[in-house]
Amino acid sequence: MTQMIKAKEDTLTEELVASLIGKCVHAPTNVHEIQTPTGATTKANVWFAGIVAGYEKAVIGFNYEAGDFHEEPQTYYNVHLTDGMGYILTSAFELEIHELTQEEFAQLIEEKKKEENTPDPELLIGNE
Repeated sequence: MTQMIKAKEDTLTEELVASLIGKCVHAPTNVHEIQTPTGATTKANVWFAGIVAGYEKAVIGFNYEAGDFHEEPQTYYNVHLTDGMGYILTSAFELEIHELTQEEFAQLIEEKKKEENTPDPELLIGNE
């Protein structure tokens, strides 16, 4: 049964990130601010699921956008999954993490495969 590891309102800590190692997790909400090709910024949900192999911690004191140092260094966590993928966990926006059973993980993969194979109805309009 799916168990909540981190609710959106919970604080992200290194202890929490370290506790993910070896677990099958799903982060349905992992919102980041990204830059668009026009230079504007927007928010994107960078969700992921898989078995956590490990993590990295980065402490950055320099603000590259402003060209000076932060008053307080910023800490970032990047989880690595056993499939080789890595994901930055947001601390600035919403982050939610669940622990999945192997069966729930397999079901999630099947659901995502079906979604990817379902044609967009708007694309079908021109082909009718």
